[in-house]
Amino acid sequence: MRPASAVRAVGIYGGGVFFAVNSVAQPFFTLYAESLGASTAVIGFLVTLRALLPMIIAMPVGQMIDTLGPLRLTKLGCLLMIVSLALTASSTLLPLLAVSQLLLGASTIMVASSLQVLAADGESDKALRNRNINRYSTWSSAGSMAGPLLGGLVVSFYGASLSGYRAAFIASLAVCIVSFAAVWRVAAVSPGEPMVKGETRRLFRPRAIMDSYMSGIHLTKYRGIRFGLAGTFLIMFIQSLYGSFIPLYLNGAGYSTLIISVIVSLTGMAGLLSRLFLALLMKRMTMERILISAGCLAAICLILIPLGSLHVAGMIALTILLGSSVGINLPVSIMIMVDETKDAERGKVMGLRLLTNRLSQMSSPALFGVLGQTMGLTAAFCAGGTLLLATMLGFAVYSSARLNRPAQGEEPAVAPAVAPAAATAAEQTPPVGEAKPARLTYRS
Repeated sequence: MRPASAVRAVGIYGGGVFFAVNSVAQPFFTLYAESLGASTAVIGFLVTLRALLPMIIAMPVGQMIDTLGPLRLTKLGCLLMIVSLALTASSTLLPLLAVSQLLLGASTIMVASSLQVLAADGESDKALRNRNINRYSTWSSAGSMAGPLLGGLVVSFYGASLSGYRAAFIASLAVCIVSFAAVWRVAAVSPGEPMVKGETRRLFRPRAIMDSYMSGIHLTKYRGIRFGLAGTFLIMFIQSLYGSFIPLYLNGAGYSTLIISVIVSLTGMAGLLSRLFLALLMKRMTMERILISAGCLAAICLILIPLGSLHVAGMIALTILLGSSVGINLPVSIMIMVDETKDAERGKVMGLRLLTNRLSQMSSPALFGVLGQTMGLTAAFCAGGTLLLATMLGFAVYSSARLNRPAQGEEPAVAPAVAPAAATAAEQTPPVGEAKPARLTYRS
C-alpha cells in the first residue's frame, strides 16, 4: 500500500477502532462509578470532566493539525487514551477516575479531529472526498456497534461487578496499544510534515490560544459552518444523554448487563445501516433539512424512553431510531462544513466542530445529572427531550426565516414598465455594491 493510501486508511478505518474503544469507555464507566458508590450527580460531574479539557484545547489542537500534521496528533491522542484507560482500570478512587476522564477527553479531541482530517484530506474531487467521509462514518458506526457488544460479553463473562468492568477496560487498553503501534508504523514509512522546533509550545501560549479561537470563530461567517455546528450541538447533546444515562436507567429497570450492552450497541448498528439510505435522502432533501429532521427524531426518542423501557422491544425500536439519527448527522454535518472551507482550514473547522461537540457533551451530563438526582431519571428524560425538541423546532423556524428574509433595502417584486433591452441589461448587471446571493442549500 502506498504511503498516501496508508495514511488515508488510518483516517477511515481508525474511526472504527477509536469509536469501539470509546463506546466501551463511556457506558461502562457510568456503571463502574455507580458500583463504587457514586451518586447520579457525581457521575454526571465525572462525565462532564471528559468534555472540560477539550473545551480549552479544541482550537489549538485544530491549529496543531494544520501545522504539525494529523498523523502526529493521532499518535499523541492514542498515547493519552492508553494512560486514561490504564488509570480507569487500575483505580477505585474517584479523584483518579476524574483525572482519567480529563485525559480521555483530551485524547478524544485529538484523535477524532485528526482522523476526520485524514479521511477527507488529499482529495480535490468533491464526490471522492464525500465518499471517504461516508466510509469514515460507516466504520465509526461499526465501531460504536461492536464496542459495547464486545465489552458487554467481557463484563458478563466476569460478572456485572468491579472485576467485570475492569476487564472491559483492560481489553480496550490492549486494543489501543495495538492501534498505537500500527499508527506509529504508518507514520514511520509516510512522508510527514516538517517538525518546527517549539511550535507545539507556542500554540499553547495564552495569546496563541486566543488567536486560534478567534480564527475559528471567524469561520462561522459561513452559513454552512453555522448550521453544521448548531445541528451537531443539539444532536450530540441527545447522544451524550443516551450514552451516559441509559445504562443507569436500564440497570435500575432490571435489565441485565448483556441486554444493556446489546441495546447500546444497536445505536452503532443503526448508524451503520442509515448510510445505505443517505444517498437517497440527499437526493430528496437539502442537507440542512436532513439535520433538522434527524435532531427532531432523536429528541422524540428521548421523550419516549420511559415508555419504551417497559419492554425490551420498545427500547430496541427507540435505539434504532436514535442511532439512525446520529448516524446520519455525522457525515452530513462534516460534508456541509468541509464544502465551505479550504484545505488549509480543515484542521480549524474540525477543531471547531469537536469544540461544539464537547460543549454539548459537557453541559449535557451536568444538567441531566442534577435533574436525575432531583426529579428522577424518568422525569428527566421527558423534560430534557421536550426541551430539546422545542429547541430544534425553534432553530428550524429561525433558519427558515433567515433563509427567506429579503435582503436589506430590497423593494417589493413590482417592476416598472421598461423596454425589453433595458430589462435584460438590468437583469444581467447587478447594482454597484450589491453582493451576489450566497449559496444557501447543500446537495451532494
